[in-house]
Amino acid sequence: MDFVYVLLTALLVVAAAAMILKKVDSKLVFLFLGVVGLLVATFVNGASVLGSSTTGSVWLDVFDVVRAKFVSTIGGTGIRLMMIGGYVMLMNHVKAADVLANFAGRGLSKLRNPYVVLALVYIVGAVLKIFITSQIALGLLFMATMYPILTKLGVSKVSCAAVIVSIGALDLGPNDSTTIFGASDIMNTTPMEFFMDYEIIVGPAVILAVAVFYALYFRYMDRKEFGGLVVPQDQGSEEAGELGVPKFYGIFPLIPLTLVVVFSFIDSVNMDVITAHVICYFLFFIVDLIVKKDMSVLMDNLKRLWVWMGDYFHKIIVLISAAGVFAEAIKQLKGIDVLANWCAHLTGAALIAAVALSLIVFGTAILTGSGNAPWYAFGPLAPGIAETLSAPTALLVVPMHLAGGLGRCFSPFCGGMIAVSGMAELDTSTVCKRNILPMTFGYIVTIIASYIVFAVL
Repeated sequence: MDFVYVLLTALLVVAAAAMILKKVDSKLVFLFLGVVGLLVATFVNGASVLGSSTTGSVWLDVFDVVRAKFVSTIGGTGIRLMMIGGYVMLMNHVKAADVLANFAGRGLSKLRNPYVVLALVYIVGAVLKIFITSQIALGLLFMATMYPILTKLGVSKVSCAAVIVSIGALDLGPNDSTTIFGASDIMNTTPMEFFMDYEIIVGPAVILAVAVFYALYFRYMDRKEFGGLVVPQDQGSEEAGELGVPKFYGIFPLIPLTLVVVFSFIDSVNMDVITAHVICYFLFFIVDLIVKKDMSVLMDNLKRLWVWMGDYFHKIIVLISAAGVFAEAIKQLKGIDVLANWCAHLTGAALIAAVALSLIVFGTAILTGSGNAPWYAFGPLAPGIAETLSAPTALLVVPMHLAGGLGRCFSPFCGGMIAVSGMAELDTSTVCKRNILPMTFGYIVTIIASYIVFAVL
């Protein structure tokens, strides 16, 4: 029977990968195959997928799982993502994020060692990703600000584009949708605690290691392919144009996270991520009304805000809910449990599991261009496997979380890759190839750092 469980689980995963590669919407794939998997599990096990919480009909229970996943996601993770996503889009729309990116790039432009600047651009961009959570938005901002500077210093276009794609690789910080999901749905903690307790060491270690790798490897590749520094072509002024907003607007993207961090050190006050963003909405709209003295602008931004929140609902929250149904189907088919029990007595079983699970996320991200979808689908499996192996849950969760972002950065289907390559007037495959080794190196560092932090120390 164990073989049947493993076979059915493998078939479900392969079917999902095949459908996604055929460009079937991942939300539909996860929801449809999740229901099919739950129906098969009910038939094979002869028991309700809800256990003692059954509705009274084992077949109706399958669809009640769908209801439960959507209700729990929308009421918990979902409202957080809508509030945060709306604020991110608002900051992009009013060009506050542009001001922040310009400020970050101004100091780097004064340096003259091209590959040191390249490495620092990656570090600064990776840090800004905590505040500007959209990989595409951050990439486009850096294309406008840092790309002209780097190419003028003689770094090749393909090296510049590859680094700018990868500044959005690590989905760190309590504002990121994947962090919120990992905290709420997997580790049963707050996004801030998930970031500070589990990823604050591993993430920066990966960023620094990849930055050094970029400086050395891209210097070597530019010499190999172009004979050294590339003579820049006429590309216009490197200075960003006037954005039409006060410079202090660059502070607004930083305020939500600042509030959460500051109040996390005050035991008597509990500052939720939602509360922090509500405060920031009120603060921004009041300041913007004072600056622009135009109520119609405020009303227009509010209308856009509801639309942006709705976009986050159908793009991300529905995906998380559907992926939750799929993850539940994998659990009920028991194939993962069988494999975990087989591995439990192996030497280094926890490390093997961490590598295997994160490779699934890493590989799926390469094939689909999305780091979020595989994380939402396979992340919930980690706690049960960790319990079976008597391993720290974080040893499995942290590499899985970070692997998806690293994998998408050399996927030709990644939105950030397509956007940046297009602006650089480069073929997507060229930029993807340039990023294979750096992102694979980043994945290896992620595994090593996670094992040291959660299993050795």
